[in-house]
Amino acid sequence: GLLAIVLAGWIACERSTLSSRPVKYVAYVGFNYSDTTKARKNNYSDSLHIIAVEDYLKHINAVTEPRPYPVEYRLVSFQCDYREDTIQQIYNAIAADTNIALVIDNTWGRHISHAKDIVRDRIPVISLSADYNSLDFGNNAIFLEPNDPQPFYLIQFIRSVLKAPSVGLITEKDYLLHNEFEKVIRRYGLPCDTLLSEFRQADLRNNLVPKADSARVVRRLRNILAATREKVILVNLHSAYGNFVIRALQQAPKGEISPKTIIGIQNFTNLNEQELEDLTSEKQHTIIRYESTEDALPEEVYKHKEDIEERFPKKFFRTKGADNNLRRCFDAMNIFEIALLAGNSTRREFVQYFKKLTDRKITILNELYEFDSTLILKKEPTFNRVHGGKTRSFPTQINTSGNPIPNLRVGIDVIDINDIDVRKNTFDCNLLYWVIADSQYIQKEGYVDFSNISSEEANRYLIAEERDSNYVVRIYRISGKFLGKFKSFNFPFDRHELRIPITALSSSDKIKISFDYSRLQINDKIEEFQLNDWDTEKYFVTLDNQLNNALGSLDKVTFDSTDKAKYLEKYKNLNVHLKVNREPWGAIIL
Repeated sequence: GLLAIVLAGWIACERSTLSSRPVKYVAYVGFNYSDTTKARKNNYSDSLHIIAVEDYLKHINAVTEPRPYPVEYRLVSFQCDYREDTIQQIYNAIAADTNIALVIDNTWGRHISHAKDIVRDRIPVISLSADYNSLDFGNNAIFLEPNDPQPFYLIQFIRSVLKAPSVGLITEKDYLLHNEFEKVIRRYGLPCDTLLSEFRQADLRNNLVPKADSARVVRRLRNILAATREKVILVNLHSAYGNFVIRALQQAPKGEISPKTIIGIQNFTNLNEQELEDLTSEKQHTIIRYESTEDALPEEVYKHKEDIEERFPKKFFRTKGADNNLRRCFDAMNIFEIALLAGNSTRREFVQYFKKLTDRKITILNELYEFDSTLILKKEPTFNRVHGGKTRSFPTQINTSGNPIPNLRVGIDVIDINDIDVRKNTFDCNLLYWVIADSQYIQKEGYVDFSNISSEEANRYLIAEERDSNYVVRIYRISGKFLGKFKSFNFPFDRHELRIPITALSSSDKIKISFDYSRLQINDKIEEFQLNDWDTEKYFVTLDNQLNNALGSLDKVTFDSTDKAKYLEKYKNLNVHLKVNREPWGAIIL
């Protein structure tokens, strides 16, 4: 039957019982969080989402400036238990309860698709992970992270970056992305030879190909790849089948299959990195993968994660996808709060507001959200290449419009921080940073900046330049005074945060700047910072945005009071944070 269960056992119920505001609800629709076995199988994803959404609602309900929102929102949770036929029951129940103002849906495309006729024009929905699948939800359902944009991005990459005159296709016909690939291929007139389309998801058992069929499938793929003259092979397969494409290349003797460029959807293979590197080194093949960007969290999400980790079971946070789940909740609730700030508070008003967001940008604080014509949130694609035994970010990327853009990889390692001077509002820092780019793009390194360097008291100089194939690596040292934002009101017991921002001075629509902060994540990195008279409390890294109005645009930028976000662009900031507190004897000496 239908289950609507609030996670009362895990969530401290801090309801505003004295509030005079009317109460409405945000519904969360997930898979299963009440059955321990099923929740564990799903990595406690629903539990974490519910906790995060509940916390954000508390924040929204606590807003007082410039004034409280007119309605108090509480969470009610539903679970479909992985059954597609239950979704219609859930959404019919939601439609009947007009006190439910918004739905946060964390099911998949094959589930929410059954509710499209109920959702259309009636229920505002923010889907966290489902595919849109070109269905008609009435433009009142927002999709944060669907796979639908991948066919467009992959075909544009093949056409404009690889400049392939044609492509071979290996695909699953019953995978809904197949239809989208066909549409995009036809739209751009890319000659395509469908090499194999008989794979079906329905034939998988526990997401695996039956063992008895494995050898036959690999043998057939070997024959197909050996026979085709296509150099670029597009793979639209789940990993159970995609792995066999790689196995076919591995098992074929050298020379049987001419060098191929295999390019595929996200997670088309889950074989380990070393296997792929060995294959490309030994057989001269190239593998290009569409990837979701795994960036550091924004500061707000980092602090939220830190807070809830102290209050809830550790098992919710141990999985690789936990950070991304928290980021999705942050985005969903930001979009909800933007709608509240626009004066909406009821289901009907949210439906109408969502309909106005097609092909628009909206903003809150330092976050910018841009939607396409179907209310899919635009996210910049990333392509990585495995070639010659090495895995690297592809030197040319594409933006969300499908246009080629330069790719710069920027790394940083903070060597030393010392000499905090609260009176002068400065601290000393010694760091290394490096820029990696294709030789044709290395001049774009000027778009990398450190905004809080004291121009009079800091030095920046090139210490090395290396070349590897077409890649150029330039390594710089910066040492000297950095500006702080210290507040010494609590002297001699003051605490401060030192911040070192490395900034991209070009929007992600014009240049892709990816930050390598791996050396900053060494567990004992904080031990390297030994400061006189100060104790180091905490050290962390965040990736934040700075919003600007189309800097350097050749087009006229005009102010539109009805669409203030129209010309806004995102500029990335990687922030290194070090929290310190003054040692008592240091204060006495002062």
